[in-house]
Order: sequence, then structure tokens, then C-alpha cells
Amino acid sequence: MAIEVLGGSTIVDALIRASTIEVLLGVSTRTFTVGQRLGSDYYPVMMNWRTSTDCCEWDGVSCDPFTGDVIALDLSCGMLRGQVPMDITILRKLVSLDLSANDLKLEPHVFYNLLNNCTTLEKLLLGDVNISATLPAYANISFSLISLDLSFTGLQGKLPDYIFNLPYLEQLDLSSNNQLYGEIPYSIGHLNSLNTLRLNSCGLTGPLPKSIVNLRHLKTLDLASNMFNETLPSLLFTLPTFDFISLKHNMFSGRLPSELFTQRSLKQLYLGHNQFDGMIEVLDQGSIPQTFQQLLNLTALDLSNNKFSGVWELDTLLSSLRTLETLHLSYSGLSVTTNNVSRHVNSNLQSLDLASCKIKVFPESLRGMRKLAYLDLSRNEIDGHIGGIGGNKLVYLDLSHNNITGPFPSSIWSMGNLGYLNLSNNHFNGVIKRRDTNFPFLVIDVGNNNFSGTIPHVCGEVPSCFSKCRGLEVLDLGNNRLNGPFPGQLGRLPNLKVLILKSNKLNGPIKSSSTIEHPFPSMRVLDLSQNEFGGHLPKKYFQNFDAMKNVVKDGTNRYLKLYSNYKIIVVVKGQQHSFEKVSDDYTIVDLSGNKIEGEIPNEICSLNSLIVLNLSNNNLNGQIPHAIGNLSEIESLDLSGNQLTGKIPQSLADITYLAVINLSQNHLVGRIPSGRQFNTFNDTSFEGNPGLCGFPLPNHCEHPSTPPQLDTDEDEESGFTWEVVMLGFGCGTLLGLVIGYLMLSTGRPKWFNTIADEIEHMVQRRQNKRRHIIYIGK
Repeated sequence: MAIEVLGGSTIVDALIRASTIEVLLGVSTRTFTVGQRLGSDYYPVMMNWRTSTDCCEWDGVSCDPFTGDVIALDLSCGMLRGQVPMDITILRKLVSLDLSANDLKLEPHVFYNLLNNCTTLEKLLLGDVNISATLPAYANISFSLISLDLSFTGLQGKLPDYIFNLPYLEQLDLSSNNQLYGEIPYSIGHLNSLNTLRLNSCGLTGPLPKSIVNLRHLKTLDLASNMFNETLPSLLFTLPTFDFISLKHNMFSGRLPSELFTQRSLKQLYLGHNQFDGMIEVLDQGSIPQTFQQLLNLTALDLSNNKFSGVWELDTLLSSLRTLETLHLSYSGLSVTTNNVSRHVNSNLQSLDLASCKIKVFPESLRGMRKLAYLDLSRNEIDGHIGGIGGNKLVYLDLSHNNITGPFPSSIWSMGNLGYLNLSNNHFNGVIKRRDTNFPFLVIDVGNNNFSGTIPHVCGEVPSCFSKCRGLEVLDLGNNRLNGPFPGQLGRLPNLKVLILKSNKLNGPIKSSSTIEHPFPSMRVLDLSQNEFGGHLPKKYFQNFDAMKNVVKDGTNRYLKLYSNYKIIVVVKGQQHSFEKVSDDYTIVDLSGNKIEGEIPNEICSLNSLIVLNLSNNNLNGQIPHAIGNLSEIESLDLSGNQLTGKIPQSLADITYLAVINLSQNHLVGRIPSGRQFNTFNDTSFEGNPGLCGFPLPNHCEHPSTPPQLDTDEDEESGFTWEVVMLGFGCGTLLGLVIGYLMLSTGRPKWFNTIADEIEHMVQRRQNKRRHIIYIGK
């Protein structure tokens, strides 16, 4: 018989409640609240967890109203960091556990116990929890699960069958675990209740299993960014419930199933970056194209980067699909035409990506799209003037690689939200007339045009224009006809990482504004090549290029926040390279092809994280500084075509990563250093220096290197020579034999011990000193 206590509870119940509180407090002690909110959804969930109140009243804790058992624990977005303790598996009555969107670590053994012990769970949401474990081959996982979220958890290995044998499962999210591998098990067809399947970015391969067509209630299917191949099963798209399908970034091939275009409920369809082919026509027929007659609820369509064929009339398509907000057809193989009859075809369109679609005229309908934020018409055949472009909601505008002529579009200055502007590789001309307005630009590329005038006309006198672009990260004005002095006022921009002014007619010294104390602190790529700059190398800039110093490489690939279509083209290791992504620790200084004179300053040698340095074809003189060996990360060094003199510093031969060096066409003399990378360079790296000798040049040095004279001189000054040593050695040997005989006869006297120790100490000191001098002289 149970013994009752206050309130009608039993001692057993009280003990269970105490144990539950202890477990919850254990969770709170093993984690702690992060002070910074990451968004409006985040809240410090454990702030009111106190023993003085009932745990069922704590934030994130829900209890059974009859038994008092904790049945739900929701700590999502709880601003928590730390480890999830093993004790959490004691809460065996849990129906729902949500630890997602925190900075928590779940040890593999705790995770395995959680799967096996909490057999009443209906919701297990661990998204963003660091598990980093292989999914066990077998687990006694709760058959009651309705929702399972293990996204962004670092799961590894193959997908086990038991995950796909849960009859009540409705939502399954294993996305963004790129260390998973293998094919989707055939058992996925057992998930009869599934309506949401997210397996994107999981490293999965192979064709889709035929059993996937059994998922009759599927609404959301996201298999993007894997390596799935072969054709799509047409039966999959006979399901009437789809509203979201994403198969982009895979290797699917073949024609699209016609059933795909019968999905009346379908809202978003992403098929980009595959190998689909076949004809899809959207012609100007004055009515809804047959292909899209039933897709009247479609808001997003992505067919980019495929192998389709056919002609699409843009105005017909957009006027037919009036709910469409996103249309991406870039590099799809489709040709896009426009009859330019109406400017009012779709007022809802927000993102239009039509790169490489053989468009010949600028679509007039774009001017009436007031919600348009993303527009990419790059790599088409648009020619002539374009005049006004559209509304001021544009954030991204790319018209590069066309045949557009005329002045800089003045309507751009009214686009107060524009962050990316690329007008490069066209035939724009004239002076870019500035307007005083506020710009959030991150990237500006107007290179390879025919713009003229000075850069101050482009940016205005600071603070009138670019001083307001505090977020500007990339400025590319290369390959134009700009003239005038270096725009030192750009040094005020704290976030400017890439500055490309190459191939213009800029002149004068490269100097900083006297009012800027720390110019260009974030600079990573500086390309001023092929101009007419003179004067000396800018010491102050090198002193302040903090982003090129002491960069810590932790193995994580971080990239500059460039937009997807922007490419940086620079000369690296003697070859022109195009970078779609620039690693955050990839640093370049290119001042080649100018008229810079004077010596190479030691300040440039402080850029110990510099990867590429090109100072070729200038008028630099003096010696290469010995401190250049401090450029420990350098991979490409070009000092050719200058007036440099003296010897090549041995410190250059000690740089581990140096893959390309060019010191040709200077006045360098002496023996070429040897060791490490220097043993791999060919003669072209050193030609045009008559005074150089040694490998890899054919002319051998006349006199081999000799030990430093310092040893002999010092020995002679001190009265110590090797002739004396040898003479003394002979006499000492004879004397030693005599004394040895006496010692054996009489024992070693104290006076001899003293003299012998002193002689031994003196000789040892002399030998150590000699070894030290020879070592330094190498």
C-alpha cells in the first residue's frame, strides 16, 4: 500500500519529481546562456529555472496534467551552449524533445542512449546540435515518431533502414550532413505517412529508389545538392499533393516527366544544375502555354544550368504565370525572346536570372516590375542603349558581357538598395557622373568598358559619395580609360577588401591621404597594374594592410562575400586566373607595369600572409631586402624587369611555399641560392642578369664558396693557428706518453689534474667557437 504525503502524492511520485528536477537542473548546469541574441526568435529559455518554483512552470517544460511527468522539453532557440548530459535520457516519458538552434554538443553515447531509451517520443528535433557520430546500424527508436530532425548535426556513414520503418513519421529532415554517403534505402517506401522529406546536402548518390513513389502524401521533397543520377521516376509526380520540389545541384538526366507539369498545387520547382534535356517551348500565342496551363500557383521556377532546348517568349510566360516571383533560366540551353509589347506583364516578379539566354534586346517589361530585387542579364547579346532599368528595389544588377553602349545609366543612382553592380565587358562610354546619395554597395565592377575621366568623377570627393559606402567590399574599375591620381580617399572605407584599378591611365604617386591614419585595414587584393603610377612604393599602405598579416589558417575554407557571378581576374604565378571565390586568406598585391622607382621597402616584408607579390616592369633599384624571407606564405614572387642590384638573399630559398619566382632582367650578381624550392626553378627565372651564376643557369661560378675569413683572422689575432696546433699536437703526444708512464707508476698527482683540466677547457672552448662561426657563415 502506498504511503500518501501532502497533496495526495505518494512518496514514489515525490521521488520521481525530485529526480526529474535534478535531471533538468543537470541540463542547466551543463549548459549556459549565450548573451547575444541571434534573431528575434531567440530567447534565454533557462532564465527562470529555479528550485523555488514547480519545474512544470519553467520555460520550455511541459508536464502531463494528470501524472505530472515531464512530457515535453522545448529548448529551441534558447541561446544555450555546452554539453547535453546523459541524465536527459532518464526522462523516459518524454513525448517531445526539441534542442534545435543552439550551440550544444551531444556526445555519441548520449545520442545512442537517447534513441534507445526514449521510446515514447513523437518529436525528436536536434537540428544544429553537434553530434558528429555515425548513425548506429540498429537502434530501438520510438515507433511513435511523427517528426525527426537531425539536420546540421554532423552525422556520418550510411542511412540505416530503421529510420525508414517508422509508420507514423510525417516529417524527416536529415539535411546538411555532408559526411553521409550511399544510396537512399529501398525501405523509404515504408514511410506511408510522410509529407516532408529533406535530404539535401547529404552526399548521397545513385538513382532514386523506385519505392519512393509510395510516398502518397508527400508535399515537400528536397533532395538538392547531392549526387543523384539517372532519370526521374514519372510515377513520383502523379502525386497530387506537391507544393515544393527541389532537385537542384545533382546529376539527374533525361527529359522531364510530363506529369511534373500537372501539379496544380505546386508552388516552387527547383531543377537547376542538372543534366536534363529535351524541348520545352513557350511561344507567343496570346494564351497560357500548354506546358504551364496547370501550374497557376507557381511562385518559383528554376531550370538553370541544364541542356534544354526551345524558345521562350518572356512576356507571354510572365503574363501567364502571374503568381511567379522567381524565374531562373540562366545557362539552361533555352533561348529567350521578348516582343516588348507591354510593360505590365507581372508585378510580383522579384528575381529574374536570364544569363546566357541569347537575349538580343533589353526587355521593356522590366521597367514596370517595381518589386524586382535580383536581375541578371549577363552574357547575352543585348546591344544599344538601355536607358532606365527599373524600380529602386534592385539589390543585385548584372548586365556584364553584352554589347550595351551609351553612358552610365543614370537610373542606377536612384537604386538605394543596390549592393551588387556589374556592368563590365560592355561598350559603355563617357564620364560617370556622380550624384550625392547613400549607397549600400558591396561590389562595383564596371571594368572593360570605355569610361573616361578621373576616378574622383566616379566617386566624388570624400565624403560626398564613397564615404557613404561604408559597406563596400569590392571595387573593380579595371580596363577602362580612367586617368588622374590614385584615389587615396578610398582608404577611408573600413571594409574594402578588393580594389582593382588595373589597365587604366592613372598616374602620379600612390600615396595616402594625410587625413587618413589607418588606410585600407581590410585590403586583401590590390591590383594597380598596367597604369602610369610613379614615385616610390607606398610604405604607409604596407604598414596598414592588417588583413595581409598574421592570418591564422585553421583549415576552414572561408571566402570573401562575393556574389555568385562576380569573378576576380588577376595574374598569379605568371598566368591570368579567374576566381569565382576568393579565399579569405588569399592575398594579392600587383603593382606591375608602372613607373615606380626607388628601393623595395622593408615594410612590404611585414606582410607575412601575402600569397602573390608582383612588382615587375617598374624602375625599382637597390638590393632585394634580406627581410623578404619573412614572406613565409608567398607562393608567387615577380620582381622582373627592374634595376635591382646585389645578391639574391639566401632567405628566399628558405620559403617553403614559393612555387614561382621571376627575378629576370635585373642587375643581380653572385651565386644563385640553393635549397628547397630554388632547386626546382628553371633558368628563365634568372635570365637577363649577367652577373648571376650557378644552377639553373649554364654559367658556373668561377670560385666555389669558401668558409668565412672571420675564423682565420680571429685565430691569427689571438695567436692561435692550426700550424701551431699540429706542432703542439706532435709534442704533446710525446710528452703525454712520458707523463702517462709516470702516472701509471706513481698515480695521478693533483698538479697534473689542474693543468690537464685547464688545457681541456681551453681547447673545448676554441672548438665550440670555431663551430659557431662556420655555422653562421653557411
